[in-house]
Amino acid sequence: MGCSCGQCIAGILSPRMMLRLERTAASSSEMVLDSMNFKDDKPVHDPEIYLFDYVPPELRVEVARAFCVGFANCMAAAAYLAKQRQLPKPRLLAQMISIVPGLDKSASKFYLEKQGMPEYALDAVMARVEEEHEGQGDGSFVQDEANAKALEALPACRNDDQFQLLRQQLFANSDFWPCGPYGFDDDEQAGLGGEQGTAADDGWVYYDNSNWKPPAAAAAAPAAPAGVDRK
Repeated sequence: MGCSCGQCIAGILSPRMMLRLERTAASSSEMVLDSMNFKDDKPVHDPEIYLFDYVPPELRVEVARAFCVGFANCMAAAAYLAKQRQLPKPRLLAQMISIVPGLDKSASKFYLEKQGMPEYALDAVMARVEEEHEGQGDGSFVQDEANAKALEALPACRNDDQFQLLRQQLFANSDFWPCGPYGFDDDEQAGLGGEQGTAADDGWVYYDNSNWKPPAAAAAAPAAPAGVDRK
């Protein structure tokens, strides 16, 4: 079907979706920072930080404060790019978190050095955008009067609720497909049922992460020889 408003970025990010992405990314970044509770800057095991379950469990062991700030910076950079009418792809985010004014550049560097990926933050933001959508979620985004008025002033488009297509565009050049949230215990997500990409009973949107690979593993995996079908 595609764009029907003639204003979509890269043919997929509609003006209304861009507004949702910008404002949700900005507020998510603030909420991550507000939820941090580090004492004496000592590392914390699996800290209870907003949307931090979109970071794989192996990276949530003895987490430093700077890592969490870097996670929030990725969201802030996504908001910045959306406001500039640019598609916030992860590789661009990795550059922007050290450029966007007002962000802690040392924390951004620390996050990337400790295997933090912009994909994790963007995955979390996209899940929240979908969760708060009035058509596919709880509609909490438009319950804010300012958000509702801002949306109403923008043209409607067929891409306004094409979350899966937008994800495909955002992560097209990534080495892996982020599929949070991730639990420490696989049983936490067992029995969720339902269609992939739809809201579960707890309000979160879950995707099949059976093919997920850590970035290091994905990068290190050798290419299959021609004619060989790797299982």
